[in-house]
Amino acid sequence: MYRYPLETLGYMWGRVPGGISGYLSEWVPMWGEAGEDLSILEVSEEYLKASLPADYTSSGLGNICALPDGKDFMIHTPRSNTVLTRASYSDKVHHSAVRCISWTTPGGLAFEHTNLFFARVTEKRLVELWGPRLKKCPAGWKMLSDRGFAGTAHYYPNFNAQLTPKFLSGRKQFSSDEVSGDYEICKLRYTCEVAFSRVTLEAGLRDVIPFGFFSVLDAMNHWGHANVNILAPLKK
Repeated sequence: MYRYPLETLGYMWGRVPGGISGYLSEWVPMWGEAGEDLSILEVSEEYLKASLPADYTSSGLGNICALPDGKDFMIHTPRSNTVLTRASYSDKVHHSAVRCISWTTPGGLAFEHTNLFFARVTEKRLVELWGPRLKKCPAGWKMLSDRGFAGTAHYYPNFNAQLTPKFLSGRKQFSSDEVSGDYEICKLRYTCEVAFSRVTLEAGLRDVIPFGFFSVLDAMNHWGHANVNILAPLKK
């Protein structure tokens, strides 16, 4: 999907920018709702067992429900209010940004994601905020997470444990067993990175998002997550 300014769209369709704006206000939210329908889904133990990739089983990770991951999308810096300027600053991308957390299954199905929030909110805080919607994650199934999600199990209604790479905890180096275990976790988590690359197929979410797109940020995010599921499965 391309991102054109209203003036360009007006020239393309022979309409004034105000008229194009009216069409967008009507139709973009509908695309957003369709995106939610395609990416906010229920998951069951039966589905997770049937879709679990073989490399998870061979690694002894037969009870992984999801791979939570966060992404910051750079935005035009809101300078009209210093509170908004500070609230949007991201330490990840060193720029004003909005942040999203997404949950994908080991097979690559996107089944839950947050709305977009100013990037100063932490990933853990977003998991806490979204906790009630994570009741869909079956009890006894774990999350394959990065270190930023450590300690978030109690935000899940079914207390889903977080399997993360090890922490040094004051030590000088990791043991060989820890390095080997962490390698397996990082190797299997590549699908959530690929999933976000599909989200950014929505051109409006690429580069620095202009101010004119702020009103439709969530709609773009929903449809971007729909791209994860519309395209070919990430794993068999």
